[in-house]
Amino acid sequence: MAREDHQPAEIIAERPARSEEQFRDMCGRTVAVIVATEMGTTPLFVMYDEPDRKPVVCAPKEGEAPVPRPLQSYEGKPAVQWAIETALESQVEAVYVLAAPEVSAQIAQAADAAIKAVGKRNFQAVSVVDYDKVEGAEESLRAASFQLFDLSFAQLSAGARLAGSHADCESVIFLPCDVVRLKPDHIYELCEDLQAHPGTQAVASWIVWLRRPPYLFERSFLDEITSGESALTHPLENGHDRPVPQLSVRDHVFGEEKIAANAVQDERVQEFFEGCTMTALQAVRLAKWSLAHPDEELHSPNQPLSLIGPVTPKPLSEADAQLVQAAKKAIADLEGASRGYADALEWADAFGQNAKRDFPLLNDREHAGKLVYLDSAATAQRVDVALQAQRDYDVHENANVYRGAYKLSAQSTFTFNDARKVMEDFIGAERRTTAYTANTTASCNLVAQAWGEHHIGEGDLIVTTIAEHHSNMLPFAQLAERKGAQIEYVGLDAGGRIDRDAFEKVLTKKPKLVCIAHVGNTMGIVEPMEQMVAAAHEAGARILVDAAQSFAHRKLNVKELGADWVAFSGHKAYGPMGIGGLWISDEAFAEMDPLGGGGGTVSHVSTESYYLRPKVIQYELGTPPVSQAVGLAAAIRYLDELGMENVARHDAALTRLLVDGMHSIEGITIVGDHSCDDGLVGLVSFTVLGSTPDELAAFMGGLDVAIRSGGHCALPLHASLGLVGTGRISLGVYTTREDIEAACTVLVLLRTLKPGA
Repeated sequence: MAREDHQPAEIIAERPARSEEQFRDMCGRTVAVIVATEMGTTPLFVMYDEPDRKPVVCAPKEGEAPVPRPLQSYEGKPAVQWAIETALESQVEAVYVLAAPEVSAQIAQAADAAIKAVGKRNFQAVSVVDYDKVEGAEESLRAASFQLFDLSFAQLSAGARLAGSHADCESVIFLPCDVVRLKPDHIYELCEDLQAHPGTQAVASWIVWLRRPPYLFERSFLDEITSGESALTHPLENGHDRPVPQLSVRDHVFGEEKIAANAVQDERVQEFFEGCTMTALQAVRLAKWSLAHPDEELHSPNQPLSLIGPVTPKPLSEADAQLVQAAKKAIADLEGASRGYADALEWADAFGQNAKRDFPLLNDREHAGKLVYLDSAATAQRVDVALQAQRDYDVHENANVYRGAYKLSAQSTFTFNDARKVMEDFIGAERRTTAYTANTTASCNLVAQAWGEHHIGEGDLIVTTIAEHHSNMLPFAQLAERKGAQIEYVGLDAGGRIDRDAFEKVLTKKPKLVCIAHVGNTMGIVEPMEQMVAAAHEAGARILVDAAQSFAHRKLNVKELGADWVAFSGHKAYGPMGIGGLWISDEAFAEMDPLGGGGGTVSHVSTESYYLRPKVIQYELGTPPVSQAVGLAAAIRYLDELGMENVARHDAALTRLLVDGMHSIEGITIVGDHSCDDGLVGLVSFTVLGSTPDELAAFMGGLDVAIRSGGHCALPLHASLGLVGTGRISLGVYTTREDIEAACTVLVLLRTLKPGA
């Protein structure tokens, strides 16, 4: 994973001028499909490279009717005409425009204008195709609910069918209708990338920091999708989740061109938020009241006004009524789906309600009864006992540790040592075998530097997986780059677990280091880590386990796990930010050297020698994070009191409810198999047909349901799945049934407002 530095001025200067013949040779076996089906009217936004040049907003003049996105004008041409001209100038074999029927006539005019503007050449005529008239379009719409990158299955299928009449076609490029500054060079470079790397199935473009079209697909790959031979079209045994595809995807970075356009905002969504006055949680409570009082009107004086605020009873707005109706459907669907585990769910709900009382933010005036917090995998809310313990230390015990002879320093040292003991007891570790670090990222970097710098050499092999968090990937990719070592990424099986056959095979190459997450932060699936650790050791490798997502969800015993290093973070375990831990085995510790020296790391220094402090303390440079350690210890005691077996039981019941609820909503695709216990750990990633991950998260956030969206610091995984990103819901001990109902309510409503294509 070599670093790529992009220097705009130099890249522009170095780009060679290409002849028509070169374009034809490189792009002549590619069919271009321009997607012009979006009928939103959000003004086109065009950003320039030159910093002193203001962006252009292509809005209609005052008094004019809104213009659909493909027909919005930039420099006197409809946006779709710019795309057509770019495709023609790149000398592709054929150009098709997938058009919404409402604008196909105007797009045909734009195509004629594009042909005239480009000049008289040996082009095939541009074909404007009504999207809903493509052969097999209806079948493809029903075949799957997923999107590959941000192209729907139906669009991909349509592109494959349109390319089918061209015997020489080897690849299909999908172009957006509204990126008006796209250049023929971009198409050329994507084709060049695909042809230069045999076995690649798709090339995904990055423009500045945003992955978006154009996307180039190998023709044979699209043919597999259309024929139904690809794993993309085959559901898992449970009939719902999409299996993880085995894609070979290359990212191509257009570093210098700031080609950007606003995400198209759906007018129905905008109109909804203009009229909505409630949060999703309030709507769920009002829906339950309505279901319990079927003869009462929602604007009756008897309605529980506290659910929607102290206002005079009045009819609900159309948007509020729509939200309540979505809540009723979600509640009914969840009720039906959960009958087989009602007792377990009742227990888990009571557990979550009791725990929620212990988290101040969820009970304050701003958020109580409104906020549904479902982003605990990123950062869990802080439990009250951790906040209080940290404050008590700061107010009553604050002094430096170890070296003070006065009473306050001695007390601070005792408190700090006790906090470390709490942490080490929690993971089954011996004393002073766990170093405090800033977080899991810092722990992984410590391993790369304190061990890797001394034991990884030229030609050595490092093994990790395609699903790793960047924190458990980049430090070792950078190490390999510095040392001239090799790094291999193990893929996933159809259920989203690490491919064990591939893992066993790569171990035969005798790697020096293996780095694997106990629970993936995107798939949310527990790996059989004890078996994998044993296999790595048998192959002669050291192994680092990233336990960031398992530390607060499963009982963890580092001795039973058997790894060489185990890394975790405090802020995912209801403790403070800025503190984590790295457990180090005796064998690995003996092979490591400290990263630096100074206060805190040594017991004696002279001009001729120095003595390091015993065990892991030598890795804690300077004054340690005493206050944070105290807060983390309090959070760990809280988890111990709850019982980790109870935490896992709560996770399992509510994750199952969430997955069942999502399965009842058409157009939602869950990534990974959550049908077994090892997939019920409180973390589910998914896509919603018709919405990008950012649109999804913004919509849910607008109704006070907090989830994550994007690549989750696992971009290689998302690229291998053909996804721009995913939405991610992650649970905490404070999650209740009502929270899941609120999340499903918003998803039901989103699919109603944006049914997708």
